[in-house]
Amino acid sequence: MKELVFLVRSGCINTTSLRANLDAALQSMGRTTDYRSIDQSTLAATDPRIGYPTPTVLLCGADLFGMAQPTPPYPEPA
Repeated sequence: MKELVFLVRSGCINTTSLRANLDAALQSMGRTTDYRSIDQSTLAATDPRIGYPTPTVLLCGADLFGMAQPTPPYPEPA
């Protein structure tokens, strides 16, 4: 599923839970769990995806839960 992206970062305590919930939701809809998982630390400093909190699920580039796309300056990871 190229249009579904799971944003993570090392040390995020919520990643495991959200990944499990995402996988369960996809499986309940008969969808595959072959979405892309991207570590924010691999993204360019100008990439707006680094401004999202982690974990975040993006569908077609938009936050699944309706959060607006971050704008510069992007916050430091917490």
